Amino acid sequence: MNIIIDGQPTGTLEASAATFGDIMKALADVRRDPGIGITRVRLNGTDITGRDWRDFVGLPADRIESLEIGTGDVANIARDMLTSLEDFSGRLITELGQTAELLRSGNEERAATLYARAIDGMTLLRHTAEMTFRHLKPVGPVNGNGSHHHLFDRLPGLLDELIAVQEGADWVLLADLIEYELIPLFEDHQRLFHEWQSGAAGGALN
Repeated sequence: MNIIIDGQPTGTLEASAATFGDIMKALADVRRDPGIGITRVRLNGTDITGRDWRDFVGLPADRIESLEIGTGDVANIARDMLTSLEDFSGRLITELGQTAELLRSGNEERAATLYARAIDGMTLLRHTAEMTFRHLKPVGPVNGNGSHHHLFDRLPGLLDELIAVQEGADWVLLADLIEYELIPLFEDHQRLFHEWQSGAAGGALN
């Protein structure tokens, strides 16, 4: 296994690390400066920086051929991301609203294009938000609607329902689900990011 940190090879963690999770924990334990953390991760050549690491923690070390890690002042980077997250979620909400309108007007082809782009946006938003949370660790629910994990965990099940409706070509029901289920979920996300940003401005986040 090749472990590269900030462009410099290191092999000191391999003997004691049985999984990807062990490696990342060991790297966190040996960091000297608490203000410096991991800002970029490439696993076996794939950038997983913004992805949920719960998908990888159990990956055996013998299946890791290469691990490239970049470090930096993660708190400042994460704070800078908060404005982008709030703005991006607003644009996503607008695009989803347009998708619902197009479906109701019978323009399924244009709606499909917007919807596919929105799905990609949802994935990027979730991954970026997870990475921001790991570095800032904000606390508290958003307006009584649950923690960030509660909000994020609601999305996969809703997307499965949307896919089933889309496969059945029930465009009116798909528009209803987008307008009355998906858009309110991302409005909750937007409020959450605003609260995180307010906390960061007031020094309430790590």
